[in-house]
Amino acid sequence: MSLAPLLALAKAELMAVAISLTGLTLLSLEEELYIPILTLMLGHLLRRRSANVVTSFGSGEKRIVVMAHYDSAKAAYSFNPRRVHMLRRTIYVNFFSSILVVVMTIVGVFLFRYALFTALILSTPLWLTVAILIHRELFHNYVPGANDNASGVAVVLGLAESLKREEQSLGSKISLYIVFTGAEEVGMLGSYYFRKYNPHLLSNAIIINVDNPGFGKLYLTECEGVVLTWCSNKEFRTFIHKFAKSKGINTMVYKLLPTDATPLMRSGYKATSLMAFANGMIKNYHWYSDTADGIDSRNLAKARDILLELIKSLAIY
Repeated sequence: MSLAPLLALAKAELMAVAISLTGLTLLSLEEELYIPILTLMLGHLLRRRSANVVTSFGSGEKRIVVMAHYDSAKAAYSFNPRRVHMLRRTIYVNFFSSILVVVMTIVGVFLFRYALFTALILSTPLWLTVAILIHRELFHNYVPGANDNASGVAVVLGLAESLKREEQSLGSKISLYIVFTGAEEVGMLGSYYFRKYNPHLLSNAIIINVDNPGFGKLYLTECEGVVLTWCSNKEFRTFIHKFAKSKGINTMVYKLLPTDATPLMRSGYKATSLMAFANGMIKNYHWYSDTADGIDSRNLAKARDILLELIKSLAIY
């Protein structure tokens, strides 16, 4: 999209319009509707591979899926602790800049040519983002990922241990699937493929995603999304709200980068994420300081206990 005004000024007007519309469509599909067309194409082109690890417990009628991603992300300029608080604002600026660039490019091509210069100015945030992404790929490495999301994996493994002691009381009531997803940090692809190949399993299932529970105040999400907000149905949100209140925690609308639960909410499934925040942010988010010494073991134990109690409550929901 950032190229569109330059192409139009270079007399390649139709190409500029086509590129701008295609770019905005792909942006909306990938970042807001979670349909990873471009991500899948690049993955196949670069021959990248990932896998989910799935196991199950119980044979009851009530289906519950507990998810936690096991992959880590690369650091980036935007994730520096001095700047990460501006991440949401940056996402909004880029999204609305993209829309305005497309509009001004079309106006410039078909109505008033001077609008192309406005489009060029409006594309500045997009060029900055391109530069940040290139810098990320060339100069940054993958972060340790202790909180995001080794802590989530640890909580779910702890849950599995606890479930062994609950087999007699829970095994006949629920069919619980534990899913460790790969490639969450590159378009929630683990969640995407699990949903794609298990539609019958997920129909009428309840999904609990565990992400970044290692430090801070624990929350259950009712809704998630970046610009657009997606929610589970009202009945399930009411249940989550009542359960959270009974355990002394809060629910929230999560508006940072999406989790494995976000596309499931968009698709209409009953889903929630168990997450922890310190001063409204995820601690050491996508940064090199995300190491084991930043994890509060009491948080992990509390998250595991909440997860087990949530499953017990869902068994009779």
